[in-house]
Formats: sequence, C-alpha cells, structure tokens
Amino acid sequence: MSGALLAAGWILASLISVPPSVATSPSFAPTTTPGVAFNTDDAELPVLAPGDGLGLAPTTPVRSGNGSNRAPVSPIGGAGLGAVAAAGAVLMRRRRIGGAAATTGPLFVYVPGHGGDPAGFDDLAGRAGIAQSDIRVFDYRWAWPDGDPIEASRRAPTEDAADALGAYLAALGADGRPIYLVGHSKGGAVITEVVSRWDDHPVIAVESVVGAAILDPPIATGPLGVLQSIGWFHGDTADDGLFEPVRCGWTGCTDIRDHLGERSGVEVVIVRNPDAGFTNFHDLPSGVRVLDFDDGGGSLLSRFPNPIAMWIRMGEAHNSVMHSDVVADCIAAEARSAGTCEWPEPRRVTAMWGAGTSGSDPLMR
Repeated sequence: MSGALLAAGWILASLISVPPSVATSPSFAPTTTPGVAFNTDDAELPVLAPGDGLGLAPTTPVRSGNGSNRAPVSPIGGAGLGAVAAAGAVLMRRRRIGGAAATTGPLFVYVPGHGGDPAGFDDLAGRAGIAQSDIRVFDYRWAWPDGDPIEASRRAPTEDAADALGAYLAALGADGRPIYLVGHSKGGAVITEVVSRWDDHPVIAVESVVGAAILDPPIATGPLGVLQSIGWFHGDTADDGLFEPVRCGWTGCTDIRDHLGERSGVEVVIVRNPDAGFTNFHDLPSGVRVLDFDDGGGSLLSRFPNPIAMWIRMGEAHNSVMHSDVVADCIAAEARSAGTCEWPEPRRVTAMWGAGTSGSDPLMR
C-alpha cells in the first residue's frame, strides 16, 4: 500500500514539475543485482537493500573500499548539543582573535540522511582515497535525544539538526583546518539550511568550511516538496525533516537555494540522480552547480505499473551517488581546490570499481 501511494504521489509531482536540462554525468552499467548497493573490491560485503538514507538500509556498518569499519559515533563527551554549543562559542571567539593556522589537508564531515547509517560515507571515501582519520560523522542525537543515531536521524527536524551541525562545525573548525561537508539525502537538506544561514549572516559562518557536496537531496518545492515533508507518513521513504526552500517575509519570498554559499564563501556542488525522482528536486536554482548523475538503470516510469519495482529502482538510484567513482573523484577534486570538479560530458562507460583517484585527471577514466 505504501509503495503504491508513493508511486502515485511521485507521478503526480512529476507531471506538475518537469526537470530542466542540465549537465549530466556518464551513465554506466552496474555490475550488481538491481536493487542492491554496489560492491567495492572487498570480498564478502553484506548485501544491502535499497534505500540508505531512505530509512531502508540495515543498521550494520558497511565496510568501505579502504577496508575499515566505522562504529556509530557518540555525542562529544556524552554531554550532547549543550556542550557542543558552549565549546563552539568559546572556540569561535578564539578563531576570531587568532586561532591556530591550518597545517594539514581537509577534514571531511559527513551528514547522513533520513535513516542513514553513520558508516554510509565509507565506500565513497574509499573510492576518493580519503583516510578514515580525516572523516567525522554528524550525530543526529545532538539534535534529537535518542539512544540510536539512526532513529535520531529519522526524528530530528532539519532546523534542529542545522542548529547542532552549525555548533559542531564551529568547534571543529577552531584550529583553522579546512573542512569539507558531504551530505546525502536529508543530510544535504541540513547542510543547505546551515549554509543558507551563513549566507544571511556571514559573520557567523565557519571560515574553515571551504566547500560542500550535497548528494541527491530532498529539497524540492511545490507538491514534491510537500510529499518529501511527509515521507514518514507513507513509510521509510525520503523525508526532508520539514525543510522548506522558499522563505517568505515582509519583503517578499526568497529561495534559499539560489546562490547557495556565495556570501559565506562555501563552494557548493549538488549531485542528483533524476531517475530517483521522489528523493531529490526537479528545478534548477540560480547560481548553484547542479550535476545530474546517470547510473544507467532507467527511470522510475520504466518500471511502471509495478509499484514494488518502482520502489526498488528509487532506492537504487538514490544510493548510486554514494557508490560512484565519478562522484568520489569530483568530491576529491573540490576538496583539494574549490570549483575544480569538471563533470564529464555524457557518454556510455563501464563502471570502474576501485578506491582513490587516477592520475592528474580525477574524473575521466
């Protein structure tokens, strides 16, 4: 029943909102069973159901391409958001009056999606050649009191999660080390909220945050945005945590996605898979790089009228951005030098499963 309702809602939203034509990635032929998360070079990986970040993935951490496991994180010092906010206020003051200079490479902060596993970034990080010691994972328990970080990610409103993430980044960026944000699904909506606040008030921006990769985020407007805000109602589907991209006041309405990161100095790139349909957005905000990724699996409508097949395809497409060498190399390039991800021209390629980048050109294989 939930699958049929979802399919009907998505079709309605698709008829109302037609995707624009934007730059697309090369499509590729997945080498795994449809509806199953793509494997790395590691042997005997657990088989995943579609929907990491949709609330459909198992809670067992997934081994990454660099062969390590990530255990669920705990709130700093066990004190939760209050301690993070207090530390952030003190350390932000220290940074304004002259903190330690950055002496090493970027630190990557991963923000999981709705029901996303804290280990969800491991595979993409392995493909990009990012060491586990350079990764931090945002814990939604800083925004919603719960013993399980995955359950907290389902329940925390986007605005509360943005409060917690902003405070955490203020503390984390005190030593001046560059920070690069990566958010999948609802995590991308949380990052969008934080960066838009910094755009409105650049004085509160964390200067150490140099860029952000927002992957298949549910940040749609109109009927599709409404469906995303009630994702919890029809099952464990993509939920935006009540995120609303259009904000209205006495002076009119503003789409906070427009020119995202410009005033705060955060170089933003959004990667979405249009074939996922329900889990991202269809329009094209002004002044933001939006790159379309094609995993070669076809659209949801290609599985119509089978609602179960459409459901599986949605999860597969949504997850594909987290298991791609092309996306991983784009992130690695952006973290090294903001604005340097050169998205390939559309062409048919064969997927190359591996870890890290390949020579001077991080995108073309």
